[in-house]
Amino acid sequence: MPNSQTSATADSEQATLSAETFCHICGGSTMDQVCSSLEVKSHVRFLQQFHRRRRREPADPDLSDRADFTQAYITAIVACRGCGLICRNPRPTAEAITGAYSQDRYGHGHLRSEFTLQRHWATSKVRSLASRLHVRSGMTPRVVEVGSFVGGFLAAGQAQGWDMVGVDPGKEVTAFCRDQGLNVFCGTLVEAPVPAHTVDAVAIWNTFDQVPHPDSTLASARHMLHQQGILVIRVPNGSCFHRMMSWQKRLSGPVKGWLSAALAWNNLLGFPYLYGYTVHTLDELLSRHGFARVAAYPDTLMTLTNHESTWRAEWEERAVKWSCRAASHLEALWNGSGYHLAPWLDIYYRVTQAVPDTTLTVSRESPERTRRG
Repeated sequence: MPNSQTSATADSEQATLSAETFCHICGGSTMDQVCSSLEVKSHVRFLQQFHRRRRREPADPDLSDRADFTQAYITAIVACRGCGLICRNPRPTAEAITGAYSQDRYGHGHLRSEFTLQRHWATSKVRSLASRLHVRSGMTPRVVEVGSFVGGFLAAGQAQGWDMVGVDPGKEVTAFCRDQGLNVFCGTLVEAPVPAHTVDAVAIWNTFDQVPHPDSTLASARHMLHQQGILVIRVPNGSCFHRMMSWQKRLSGPVKGWLSAALAWNNLLGFPYLYGYTVHTLDELLSRHGFARVAAYPDTLMTLTNHESTWRAEWEERAVKWSCRAASHLEALWNGSGYHLAPWLDIYYRVTQAVPDTTLTVSRESPERTRRG
């Protein structure tokens, strides 16, 4: 069963659900259903059983960030017919979403375990970002991370000699990071006291898909970055999720079992995110704020297994994620993109000299309607 804090959060969010009115990428108002709310409920139930069977102590109720998520309320998953943006619909208000994250509770033991896993994962991300930084002469690189959570990336950046600043609305995780000697502001990027044009890079790992109003976050990021600054965003791949859901409904037997495992190990079952972006939708959104893409890399979710997992679970996760990476690389060789089969995407953008255009024309179509995909 989900822990009481997660259940209470989900119940609170369920009571404040409100329908989306239009797509914030293209302005369209026609949505095709990817998963019904009943299907999402079934996926969440499967995910809880999946991870519980792969733990040394199956009775342990703590499945945070594996099967219990802040976006745990049951709702339909839809795709914009115009641009393909995936989203939860309906969803809570922006205020309810931010409030839920601020009240998340995990416990010190869980946060310590996540910190160890995240820091190991973040080391490679620091190396990748370092190769693209344009550091001002005589200055120490300054990097802001949005959604710093337990601070693994902040710690890895500090070890590189960077000036790291975290931003996260979570009170418990902010306190945890500060106890590790990390500089974290408790709040949103819009509220963070960072002077204009003083930042070399803004990193948004595993968080941009949870931001209810991304335009304000992007405007704040561009305001902070200097004229050759880098913005890196890591998101669950909406195109991959959409395809896998379509395949799962048609397949059976061992192939369907492997597909369900791939979705589970990459935290895509139940789609616990507000949005599922693609390279195309992110390019469209960020260009309005004066960013141009410089690189995109297919990836999988960071490692989920830890000392509480069985050895079979560890091997299964490695095999599944190796298969996902191999499939995305083969796709890249076949058609030159590799952006449709990767469960996750790391996308790098650089500030351009163009004046940002944040205008969005809302479609004059009939009110939003949903049909089965």
